[in-house]
Amino acid sequence: MATETTSDRQGRTSRVEPLDAIEAAADYGIDVAQLRDNLALTVAERLRRHQIALNTVEKLQKAKRR
Repeated sequence: MATETTSDRQGRTSRVEPLDAIEAAADYGIDVAQLRDNLALTVAERLRRHQIALNTVEKLQKAKRR
């Protein structure tokens, strides 16, 4: 993987190794394993899962209004 260059709010640039960024994301609380698992799916499968989740939320919202 290539090294990336980032800028902070003061305009200073620094080099970030991708593995450092992944480690920082995990330390922040992001479930990196879940992201990798989802990215291993096809786009169609991710869309299907999204639709299932959206349908569930809509059903819950509808039930709450009753």
